[in-house]
Amino acid sequence: MVNSYPYFSYLHNKNYVSLGYVLFRATSEVVNDDELVYSNLFDASMDAFVNAMEREGVVGVPVVVSEMGWPTDGGEAASVENSRAYNAEVVRRAVEGVRTPRRPGVGAEVFLFDLFDENEKYGEEFERHFGIFGHDGLKAYDLNFN
Repeated sequence: MVNSYPYFSYLHNKNYVSLGYVLFRATSEVVNDDELVYSNLFDASMDAFVNAMEREGVVGVPVVVSEMGWPTDGGEAASVENSRAYNAEVVRRAVEGVRTPRRPGVGAEVFLFDLFDENEKYGEEFERHFGIFGHDGLKAYDLNFN
């Protein structure tokens, strides 16, 4: 199990990680790693995790992403549009069985973070806004799980 927070990767590494690369919208940025080509941070992160496990002798273990998402408010690039775009692409890839370059025959189970905003959570403002629904129960945006 791995928690992946692409928003933090973007926020703290903007000189190296473009918003397009994180939101699955890369136009020209790609990362080449031993002939594996990555056009988005999701694939690169998952394969980096798998590579680290394999270096430690853990081979063939399914990857479960227990938390990942994008905030709807409260920080730079945190918006309903970006959250919808990111989460919709993660869901699409999971439903359609899109694989990573290192594991072309193996999918990953993914759990989105979070269903509801957490208006009483401590920390940066954006940390309260990862929900598909607001803390009041109102839907922030539509997300198709089919």
